[in-house]
Amino acid sequence: MVYTRLIIALGALTVLTGCADKANMELVPTAYHHLPGWEHDSHAEVLPALHHTCKAIAKKPDSTKMLTRANGDGQVADWKPVCHRLKQVNPKHHHEVKHFIETHLTPYQIITEGKDTGTFTGYFVPQLRGSRKRHGRYQTPLYRMPPAGVNRKIPRSQIVAGAFKGKGMEILYVDDPIGAFFMEIQGTGRIRLENGQELRLNVAGQNGFPYVGIGKVLVDRGDLKLEEASLQGIRKWLLTHPGQAQAIMNMNPSYIFFREDPWTGDVVGSHNVPLTPARSMAVDRSYISLGTPLWLSAPHPLNGPPLRRLMVAQDTGGAIKGPIRGDFYWGVGEHAGEHAGMMKSKGELFVLLPK
Repeated sequence: MVYTRLIIALGALTVLTGCADKANMELVPTAYHHLPGWEHDSHAEVLPALHHTCKAIAKKPDSTKMLTRANGDGQVADWKPVCHRLKQVNPKHHHEVKHFIETHLTPYQIITEGKDTGTFTGYFVPQLRGSRKRHGRYQTPLYRMPPAGVNRKIPRSQIVAGAFKGKGMEILYVDDPIGAFFMEIQGTGRIRLENGQELRLNVAGQNGFPYVGIGKVLVDRGDLKLEEASLQGIRKWLLTHPGQAQAIMNMNPSYIFFREDPWTGDVVGSHNVPLTPARSMAVDRSYISLGTPLWLSAPHPLNGPPLRRLMVAQDTGGAIKGPIRGDFYWGVGEHAGEHAGMMKSKGELFVLLPK
């Protein structure tokens, strides 16, 4: 599933659309000792992501196209022997995983238009508290798709004012209208009900109005500086200006309708496999095939140790355009959101292809 996610781009919230021209990518072979931080990664942590990907690869016909060669060609059949041998690797030994990768895969640095760096953002799955009934602090409804005969092309301002009230479209009510707004942009979220039950809401549809990033609105108005327009900066402004918050959110007329799914503990990406926090990345599949192992070298969004690690291409997003462009999956909840909301890093990206 492709998520409509929150992307921080130039300090503003942007809609996820677009594609890319494959002709601009060059893959330059390199050696593992040239990968920044290669010797210091906990290599075995990527195994769950690789095993999930290999299960997906095993289901595909051998002739299915998949990046395996520096000229951009290749097919799934080139990956299946690697996946077969991967089953024998001990998941407890980082050095064994490292040796396996070095033995069976060749690293290539991605170059585009003479540049070896690109932009890396982050995404996460929000977590909110909810109730099946409207009461107390649970006052913000989340709606399912309007049934046939009910007009869905209504702007956000009218929907939050009650345009669908009494039409039986409420899935549940949450206690955080700002969190609900960001969950729409993220496109998915985990809800914990009063009885302890957990469920997941995923995008079911949209009201037909164009997306407007409120980060850009706040910057254009002079309420935020460009460097302050992160998820945290925007949320903080909304919380400290409660009298203006809903009017600002209403400046984005787009509204997302949800469907309810049971919470299984897994978040599934475009590769149709569970995502692994801090090891799964969304990429532009015009350049990089889903399932491709990657090496990322980029600064940490909160000034922690650099993000130099093995990852796997397992998701997509319309704003993820270009060869050296990625969206780092941080996981579920507030802690993951803090990292995702601050991430807009320049870094290098390498693909690891079968020898």
